[in-house]
Amino acid sequence: MELLTLKVKPLSTFVTIPKGDTIFGHILAYLYSNKEGKGYFKDYLTNKPKLIVSDMMPFGYVYKPNLPLDCFKSSNLDDVDKKELRKRNFISLENLQDGNLHLCEKIKFSNTFATIKNSIHRNTFTTGIENFAPYGIEETIYFTNLWMFILVDNDIKDLILKTVSKIGKFGFGKYASVGKGSFEIELINTPVKDIDSNYSISISPTILKDKNIEMSWYEPFTRFGKYGLHNAHTNAFKKPSLMADSGAVVKLKEKTRYFGSCLNNGIDEKLSFLQGYSISIPFKIKDEKCLNLK
Repeated sequence: MELLTLKVKPLSTFVTIPKGDTIFGHILAYLYSNKEGKGYFKDYLTNKPKLIVSDMMPFGYVYKPNLPLDCFKSSNLDDVDKKELRKRNFISLENLQDGNLHLCEKIKFSNTFATIKNSIHRNTFTTGIENFAPYGIEETIYFTNLWMFILVDNDIKDLILKTVSKIGKFGFGKYASVGKGSFEIELINTPVKDIDSNYSISISPTILKDKNIEMSWYEPFTRFGKYGLHNAHTNAFKKPSLMADSGAVVKLKEKTRYFGSCLNNGIDEKLSFLQGYSISIPFKIKDEKCLNLK
């Protein structure tokens, strides 16, 4: 498998947050609808993954690791400003991997706002014969470039890059048909270093059901999935799935390029693949005492 790094230039606002499992779902929806690469994923639930996708994050940064606050102490300080630290949400990839966790930063790279919409009756081109009923949706605008990582088998690398580019052209997530979620991608050199550490951070929502995980620190995240296309006609909702949110930290028994597991969160006969894997980003913890390990 090859680790790819994509620089992402947002071209419009987003209505759906670009998390890794959601982007993965979009990629598969494109492949299955066009019958391209469909055979590559028929054994996804039973074999090793051929594709793992990360969240989109501020360019050059990853999530602040979800660790006890004492792990973020500087060597020059006896204590840490916990109130200030909670506001810091990201850390540069270099500082993370080098173990300089106290250098995490408060990054303001997006803004979320509400817009008002109203349904249009396509026969009369009016808002309908009943009462005027506007509704609001939340949109997110990104001020800076983003990046994402993809771990992929070499035999489908070009197909996946082509599909992600196509998603960026036609839109990602809700309201893509009216231009939301548009972006451009650029393949760049991967800056992730292969360091000697068994600690790794997740960069997408993860199912921490993995025999290789010795310990974990995380915030829970519930994925309420929905079907699309022809599968949404009867029951549009999938089984809710409890995951570890992005930024989870795991201690691995053996170093690997990814961790986690996958899940069929479909209902009845409608099969659904949920990406519960995360690309492994190894990093150093300079003093393990902060973890309060017994």
